[in-house]
Amino acid sequence: MNKLPIRRTGFTLIELLVVIAIIAVLIGLLVPAVQKVREAANRMSCQNNMKQIGLGLQNYQSQMGFFPGCSINTATTNKVTLANGRLMGVTVSNVSHNWAVMILPFIEQEPLFRQYNFALTWTDAANQAVRETTVKTFVCPTTPRQGNGWNTFLSGTATVNVAPGDYAPDYAYSALLETNGLADTCASRNGVMTTNITRPISVISDGTSNTILISETAGRPDSWATGRLLTPATQTDGGWCDPNHAYITHGYSADGVTTTDGGPCHTNCSNNNEVYSFHSGGASHVFADGSVRFVQNSMDIRQFVKLITYMGGDVGPSN
Repeated sequence: MNKLPIRRTGFTLIELLVVIAIIAVLIGLLVPAVQKVREAANRMSCQNNMKQIGLGLQNYQSQMGFFPGCSINTATTNKVTLANGRLMGVTVSNVSHNWAVMILPFIEQEPLFRQYNFALTWTDAANQAVRETTVKTFVCPTTPRQGNGWNTFLSGTATVNVAPGDYAPDYAYSALLETNGLADTCASRNGVMTTNITRPISVISDGTSNTILISETAGRPDSWATGRLLTPATQTDGGWCDPNHAYITHGYSADGVTTTDGGPCHTNCSNNNEVYSFHSGGASHVFADGSVRFVQNSMDIRQFVKLITYMGGDVGPSN
């Protein structure tokens, strides 16, 4: 009696290897796509944060009559110098505060604002709870963090921790850029938000849509250069509540490690007090009209610095 052939119910080794290879190829194709989708979502979230900041600044200046300075420092004077003669409520000596604290009520952070004591300097123990609070509006989700991302340093004998912040005023540019032939000489190198000066929107003669208020300067206190994490981290001014969080554009070398002022790179070469983001090709900025626009790092630095000044007589590129 002939026996029926036994039917195979499994895979041969070759078939299994082929299936595994196909799955590996599909994963290889899908992972970059998933990463791109995730980054697109993070970039959109980052820009939404900056839109909230832009709206907060607009509402602040609408109520107060001026934009906040990037910081207040009353170490040598009892009152803050204001462009339009109005005081900001700080009339005590030896205090220092930054712009982000001032706009907290305008970005739906009224309870946190009420905890902050402007009569005491920002590093005082009374302001510890505020400065150690992470405010999501000030953090870009694309930014990688080492540890908790806190900025830690000594103030006298006290250890000060500050929650991270990825956005700050880029309020001027280095004179060496003009010396090195990388910037045209203009009437003023200053931006709108400078220390101890508040300016009404009416003084922005270069146009609100051509003037940057806030830029990305992400990743601090960690040190980054052209996408590389440098060790050890040497920065001490990356906290959202830190008055030293603001910066000027110095211009770096293309490798991001040359610290001498006056290089041709303005974006994504170094986060050492320069414009820096973890988005490919450029960084986002809040303009004085409240808009948020992405500026490519390929823009000539001669054109980029024209976007920083508010009355330089040097209207920047429309794109």
